[in-house]
Parts: sequence; structure tokens; C-alpha cells
Amino acid sequence: MDSASAPVLLDISRLIGRAHRGGPSGIDRVELAYAQHFLALDARRPAYAVVHLFGWLFGVNPLGARRFVERLAARWQGGAFAGGSRAFDLVGQYATLLSGHWSAGFQLRRQLKKHDEPSIFLVVSHHHLSREHTMRSIRRSFGARCVCFLHDLIPIDYPEYFHPGKEQEHRRVTETITRFFDAVIVNSQATADSFRHFLSSQPVSSRPEQTIPAANIRVAPPGVSPFPRPARTPDVPHSVPYFIVLGTIEPRKNHMLLLNLWSRLATTMTKPPRLLVIGARGWENEQVVDMLERSHRLHGLVEEHNRLDDLGVGALLTQARAVLVPSFIEGFGLPLAEALASGVPVICSDIPEFREIGRDVPDYLDPLDLMAWRDQVIDYSRPDSTRRAAQMQRLAHWQAPSWPDHFEIVERTLDEVASSSRVSP
Repeated sequence: MDSASAPVLLDISRLIGRAHRGGPSGIDRVELAYAQHFLALDARRPAYAVVHLFGWLFGVNPLGARRFVERLAARWQGGAFAGGSRAFDLVGQYATLLSGHWSAGFQLRRQLKKHDEPSIFLVVSHHHLSREHTMRSIRRSFGARCVCFLHDLIPIDYPEYFHPGKEQEHRRVTETITRFFDAVIVNSQATADSFRHFLSSQPVSSRPEQTIPAANIRVAPPGVSPFPRPARTPDVPHSVPYFIVLGTIEPRKNHMLLLNLWSRLATTMTKPPRLLVIGARGWENEQVVDMLERSHRLHGLVEEHNRLDDLGVGALLTQARAVLVPSFIEGFGLPLAEALASGVPVICSDIPEFREIGRDVPDYLDPLDLMAWRDQVIDYSRPDSTRRAAQMQRLAHWQAPSWPDHFEIVERTLDEVASSSRVSP
């Protein structure tokens, strides 16, 4: 049996819903990479882009889906459509997606019959996975095996960092994965350990009869690419050194530590360095937003950028003294990896997820030790910083995870799932 012929139904529902954003989040990057890999003309196996609407799957016109993904990648990178407005580009992008014939469920099933192997439903986010009836319908209607990418279990393990109800929502997602999915791709060993702990911690009486085997949890770090740099070195944006914190503004990212630190620097240094806060505003962040908008000490010293594309981020990274990542908990640590891949030193929290990806390169600190962060920031802001120079030497030997390595694991997993005999629930 040639399992490479097993067709993939790639769910791009969430990616379509996120296309209006000026730049991608970490999950967006992973979804986009999967769309580029599986929908490419020279893809190894047949793939169908699908969307989930009101409990039904629809197949997207292949050419429209491919062009949509190409335009989205170019727009998020920042190197295309510079001559038109953002709104005009977005309208054109959606028009590309909607062009051509879409397949209803029965038409999609008819197309899948030409393949010898059962289809594999592949979802790269947690989108609509809290609905068991949806997954049961997909498995039964299409005779599909199911594989997903699990980004983390942080809302379950650390509910204090999320709005009320998020823990139960994520628990439903994880229980659906446990019952209806044949294999799970995770981004780190830390996420794999967390998922295995979730499986083993469920009371025997409440465990579903059909449970994903622990052996079918595959660790595949996502590929990490450097941020694109402008064709020429941009003018120095500030006359003083600056640092960057990169990522969605939410409690577990610990932006408050940095804002409190910069409030202190504003009153204790004659010429304090600047801080650029790059990332969209998330949830449960009222204190951070209040400080960004109302603090007199931070005015002119801390800048917020929440609509930058990759080229804009890359331009600011060129002269940053370091990227600061004081998170309490992460599933993978993409901002850290992207900074290192871009050749920028990192000062980050000493947590297992960061050690796993950063190894011996970053300078690690306790995420609660304000004074330690102050000392490192002051040291790194100096042009003759020995600590920064030492990290730059370590960074020269660091290798970023690659997408080819990632998809080698994914393709092997899909082959095994296609040839398995697991009975659909």
C-alpha cells in the first residue's frame, strides 16, 4: 500500500479568518507553513483545502486556495502589494479565495473516492475542536483518519493566566483530540509531557473507550526563519539603545515585569534605554494597557507597535540590543527562536521550554527577579557589553529548527496513520 497517496483534508478555516491581520501570530505562522507545504503544486501527496462551516466541510477551489495562501504569505512578510492600500489588498486576497468552484460535502466525498487510501483530516490549530459532534461527523462522513497539531495545554495547566471559561474550553478541545484523533503533532517535548500527563491523569471511569495511544504523540519543533531585513540598513530609529519584547500582550508573557523595570529605569538613569513592545493586545491585560497608555514615566520611553508585518519587525530588530522574553510559561517559545534565528541576542526566563529551544545561547533569568533583569538590561545597553559579546559568540553556533525536518516527521506520521487499523469512534 502506498500510504503517500492518502489524501489530506487540510482545514484552513482559521487561517482564512485571520487573514485580515497585519502580521501573523505564532499559530498563524504554523498554519501558513502547513498550507504552503500541502497545497504546493509539487506536494508529495494529494491535498484538499477545506473549510468548516456550520458543521459541514466544504472543499475550496484548489487554484483559489493556493493563490490565497501565496498572497497571504507575501502580505504578512511585508514585501508585496506595497503600491496599494491594505484594505484593497485584503479584498483582492479574499476575491482570489472565492474564485472558482467550491465543493460541497457530497462532491468532496466523490473526489476522494478516486484515491485508494482513506483521507486524513488535518487541523493545525485548535479551531472548532471543542465540538465532539463535528469531529464525529467528519470521521464518519468521510471515513477520515484525524491528525492535529497541539500547540500547548497552558490553559489547563495554568488557568490563572486566562479569562474564566478558557480552561474548560481547552479541556474540551483536549478531550476531543484524545477521543477522535489518531495522532498528534506537538511543538516541544514540554508540550508532549504535558499531554501525556493529561492522558494519564484522567479518571479511569471517565476515559473514553477510544483513546489516542501515547506513542502517537510526535514531537516536531516548527521551522523558524529569520525575520526579513530591508534592502538597506534603516536609519537608526532612536539615538539611544533599545530593546524589544515580541509577542501577544497577555498575562503569561509577563510584560508587567518589563514595564515596572522601565518605570524604575526612568527615575534612576539619566539616559535610560528604550523598550519597543511589538505584538497585538490579547486578553486579561488591563494593567499593561493602563501603563502603556497612562504612565507619565513611560511616555516617550516605551513604544507600542501592534500592526507590524514581518519586514517591519525585521527592520527594528537590526539594531536592537536584545529581545526580552520574560514569560512565565510557553508551549514552544517562538519569539525567542525567531530572535536567535535573526541573529539578535536574547534575555529570557529560565523555564524548560526556553532551555529546550535556546540551549546554551540566551542569558536566562528568574521571571520574577526584577533586579536581575535590571542588571542585564543596563549591561546589554552598553556598546562594550561583554555579556552581549559572549552571547553573540554562542549564537554563531546555534541552529534553528527547520521546516523540512518538521515535515519529514509529519509525513512519516501521516504514512503510519494511513496504514493503521484504528476503528473510528
